[in-house]
Amino acid sequence: MTSALEEKLRAAFPPEQAHLLAEVIREAYDDLVKAKDFNELKSIVADLAQAQKRTEERVEELAQAQKRTEERVDQLAAAQERTERAVKQLARQVGGLSEALGGSLEDLALEVVPEILEYRWGMEIEFCDRDTLPLRNGEYEFDLVIRGQVHGEPLLVLGEVKSNITESEVERFLNLVAQVEASEEIRPLFFGYRLERAAKELIRERGAVMVTTRGKYFPD
Repeated sequence: MTSALEEKLRAAFPPEQAHLLAEVIREAYDDLVKAKDFNELKSIVADLAQAQKRTEERVEELAQAQKRTEERVDQLAAAQERTERAVKQLARQVGGLSEALGGSLEDLALEVVPEILEYRWGMEIEFCDRDTLPLRNGEYEFDLVIRGQVHGEPLLVLGEVKSNITESEVERFLNLVAQVEASEEIRPLFFGYRLERAAKELIRERGAVMVTTRGKYFPD
């Protein structure tokens, strides 16, 4: 069965030549189509290879970024650990300084307050030291306990020693003093560097007194 191409060739060539030419033309056409498809395939493969390369480069960049992030996290964790150690060390130092300062203030109060009370009240001092006294519910160690007499009447002075006297500190201490049961009159006293305005008003209202580290007496 002859093809349309071969029929056309027979118009110009003998049957055998027309048949041969038709076969040659068909094979050449098939090879051309295959070559075109192959070239297109090579182009697609090349594009895929480039895309794969870009993907691998991006993955590598992400891996490097992840590594830098992990290194930064490790650095931050180490810095946090150093900071926590420094804070703990500072807290210990501050605590030690606070205890030393508190002790120094208490020692100073034991020296200064009796002289002030002797001068202000004419108090005859019989005892002056730290001491633990019973309360209605338990006991409390007072920074300053002074026993003596004023004009022949017994008097018990209970003191709180703080660097900064605040309103809440005054209220707390006065509540403690109110729980002390004693046969003599009790006078609360505060000793420190500074006195808040609100604390000053409360001390005045409740009949307590304040002596500063410079020897000032309040209320005057």
